Amino acid sequence: MSDSDTSDASPFGWALRVNGSCLDVEEDCGMTIEPYRVCCPGGSYCPHAYNVACCPSGSNCTEALEAKPHCANETWDLYINGGYFCCEHGTIGYATDTDSNGCGDADYELQVGESALPIIQTGTVTTSTPSPTSTPSTTATDDSSSSTPTSTSNSSSSSSDPNTGAIAGGVVGGVCGAAIIAVLVWLLIRTRRRQQTQDAMNQAEYFNKAGLMPPESVQTSPLPVEMDAHRFAELGDHRTVAELPGYYGR
Repeated sequence: MSDSDTSDASPFGWALRVNGSCLDVEEDCGMTIEPYRVCCPGGSYCPHAYNVACCPSGSNCTEALEAKPHCANETWDLYINGGYFCCEHGTIGYATDTDSNGCGDADYELQVGESALPIIQTGTVTTSTPSPTSTPSTTATDDSSSSTPTSTSNSSSSSSDPNTGAIAGGVVGGVCGAAIIAVLVWLLIRTRRRQQTQDAMNQAEYFNKAGLMPPESVQTSPLPVEMDAHRFAELGDHRTVAELPGYYGR
C-alpha cells in the first residue's frame, strides 16, 4: 500500500500499548508480552503478522507507517524501542529488559529492569472552549422608519459613573483633610497657651514661697553717669582807666 493510499485514511497509525485490556470501543489486536496488549481505534484493522500497526484495511500498512511514523490517534504520544508504539498523553512510556514496552501513569515508579523512554512525537490535546452567547437585539419599528437601539448611551453613562464617583470622593477627602488639619492647629495653639499660663503661675508661686519679688516688679536704679566736664574760664577785665576830674578850690 502506498503512502498516498493511507495518508488520508483514518484511523491509521501505530497502536496503543496498554497494561490490561482494551476499551470496548477499541480493536483488541492481541497481546505482546503479558500483561501488555495492543489496542487500535474502532474501525481499524491490525494484520495478524503485524499486530502493532492500525491499518485502514486488512492490508499491511507497516511500511507506510515506518516511512512516516505517527500514532493512530493524534492525542497519543509516540515512542520507539526497537519498534514504534504509543501511550496515552500524560503517561510515560518505558522499556523492559524482556524486550517489551509498557505505558504507566505519570506517577508510575519504574521497577527493576524497566527504563523510561523519550517521547518521539507528542500528542496534540485540544480543549474545547464554550462559544460566547450572543444577546439578541431588539428593534423598534414604526410606520416611517425602523431603528435599532444601541447601548452607546448606556455605556457612556456607565463609564462616566466611576469618574463622577472618583471626583466626589476626592472632594470629600479634601474637605475632611482640611478639617483635620484645622483641628490639629487649633489644638496645638491651645496647648501652647495653656503651657505658657501654667509656666507663669508656677513662676509666681515659686517667688511667693521664696519671699522674692518677681523679676518684673524689681525696680532698678539708674546707672551712675559721668557728668560732662565744663571748664570755667575767668572773665577778662576790660575796664578803661580814666582819670577823675579834679575839683580844686577856687
